[in-house]
Amino acid sequence: MNDLDTCLRTQLKAALQHAGISQAQAARELGLSTKHMSQMLTGRAPLTITWASRIAALCDARIEVHVLAGRTIR
Repeated sequence: MNDLDTCLRTQLKAALQHAGISQAQAARELGLSTKHMSQMLTGRAPLTITWASRIAALCDARIEVHVLAGRTIR
């Protein structure tokens, strides 16, 4: 897992908390097991942009990806 993965997972967990949505509630709404939701948010299972977007949407948020030419993101 790299820094971008960690950052995304951290921000999604914060968004859920801010929205007052538990991981278990989010899992139910998305048709996932609570175990798999937890694994995605802790890095023990892959978290795709599609799943990240679905989780964010539950929090009335969105995922944005910007590609900046000539810069290295670390």
